[in-house]
Amino acid sequence: MKKCPKCGSRHIAPILYGMPAFDEEMARQIKNKELVLGGCCISRREPRYHCFGCGRDVGTPPIFVRNGREEDYRDIVTGIVFSDGGYFGGYQEISIKKSKGKIMLEVIPAFSMPESFLQREMTEKEWNRLLDRIYSKLYVHEWKKNFIDPTIMDGEQWELTLKLTGGRQRRYSGSNAFPPYWGELKSTFRPFFKEAGIKL
Repeated sequence: MKKCPKCGSRHIAPILYGMPAFDEEMARQIKNKELVLGGCCISRREPRYHCFGCGRDVGTPPIFVRNGREEDYRDIVTGIVFSDGGYFGGYQEISIKKSKGKIMLEVIPAFSMPESFLQREMTEKEWNRLLDRIYSKLYVHEWKKNFIDPTIMDGEQWELTLKLTGGRQRRYSGSNAFPPYWGELKSTFRPFFKEAGIKL
């Protein structure tokens, strides 16, 4: 993890679980905030890092818990929609839908670039790689839902919607404000826009 998905601080340290074997090196790491002890109780939902910027434990596995049942987000996503743009130039959008053994990718241009449209089938490998990056590298399940800067008019607006089984969804959006992993999110979708001839 490069930075905290909550606050963006790079002052983070791994959490060590279990019964530690203390030595001088471990004592030094703890003192210098390079390591944090997490206790002996371990489950598959434990966070992997502690952020000294906001004081939160972060880097949790992408596990969704409902009625005592655990589901990995990567197993229950059925669609992804990402849009980015602004009032004057319009909004370009990527829409990916998985159904009946087929994964369809659509890149929809802003009104200023109507000729840049792409539709093709996505491979299972591409889909899995995309989901793994979104959840295991960008930790999107730990983001807050809305990022708003009320002092700026117009500007840039964006939205990421992850559609889940059972009609559920997770939506993240912003207006002139962005999550800590914003640059990484754009770079995740940039190749698809580039394939359609759109510069993101």
